[in-house]
Amino acid sequence: MDVLRTSLRFACAAALAALAVFLTWLNACAAALRQEPRRFASLAPATDEHLELARRYAPWIYHEVDPEGGRQDLPAPVDFDGDLGGENNWEHFAAFELPPTVYYACLESGTHFFFTYHLFHPRDWARFDLGLHMTHENDGENLQVVVDKRSREPVLLFTQAHYRGVVYANAGSGFESGEEDLRRGFLRVDELGVPDARGTHAGVLVQSQGHGILGALDRCTRVSVGERGEATFELAGLVLRPARDGEEVREPALDAREPVAYSLESTTAKLWPLLRSGELVGEGRLLDRAYAYEDERVKIGVPRFYEANRFSGPFGPDRGISPFAVDFGFEAGELGALFFDPARRYAERLRVPEGWSREYERYPFANR
Repeated sequence: MDVLRTSLRFACAAALAALAVFLTWLNACAAALRQEPRRFASLAPATDEHLELARRYAPWIYHEVDPEGGRQDLPAPVDFDGDLGGENNWEHFAAFELPPTVYYACLESGTHFFFTYHLFHPRDWARFDLGLHMTHENDGENLQVVVDKRSREPVLLFTQAHYRGVVYANAGSGFESGEEDLRRGFLRVDELGVPDARGTHAGVLVQSQGHGILGALDRCTRVSVGERGEATFELAGLVLRPARDGEEVREPALDAREPVAYSLESTTAKLWPLLRSGELVGEGRLLDRAYAYEDERVKIGVPRFYEANRFSGPFGPDRGISPFAVDFGFEAGELGALFFDPARRYAERLRVPEGWSREYERYPFANR
């Protein structure tokens, strides 16, 4: 009899949990995705001395957009609602404008530039959520473009999809597989988005709902780019390009046929000072789950995730990847290595060209 009672308790608890998940999903689906009039609360993007170079090598983004819930697929400023809190973004999502925004940070070695770009979405979402992190408040994904200083051409593309990163190189780059398998071929386009082997912009696909990033030529993508730059999505999507100097950036129509401009904002100028001062990490703030990054220059707790308080599964609500948590995997000992020390990390995980420098010209992340 006791065994039967215990079994019934577990069955009831499971049924209640399933009901809670269903009601959470139903409520999310029923809530408006856009309220009028929307408020524009974002401040002017913070930039630094690397803005023009970051713009020159910024990605062309082929972003899948769901036909019904696609506003949740727009990359936004981390302060789209006027604050840097992480626990109110799901609720504020419908009331504020979402001007497309991409964050950038630059490191320069003796031989290469390393541009790390970050996309933030207020919601990682799904039509159906079984309570296993299929949705969560605040979503972050990263990519990185490595540029040879002599040729001024992009030679590596790294993309992050959830907790795993992959790296791409074109033929003749001088890079070979090592501990990490190198994927051959990434799309390069010119200033108009036309495929061009001499183009300075890498093309990447961003998935709908979960927002993982892949190279646009990856076998897993669902977009094709024609020889004149026309993008064909399997379902629907937007093409996002870096805004030109002085160009206004506003939230686009989800069925826009022409490429949509996005703003560039500096991670180094906007977020790094707040991280060092302790204002960015902790309950109720933007980021959380800090870990000790193992580098003598960067003796600071670096956040793994965005802070959140909306139920998203049994492991807690904080799931979106931080702008600083960039690496091939999610191991605590090296998490962040591609952000803080990419010259070393690539040399460890790949076979790099002769003459590859591990020394940086300037290092903005050293604790002073």
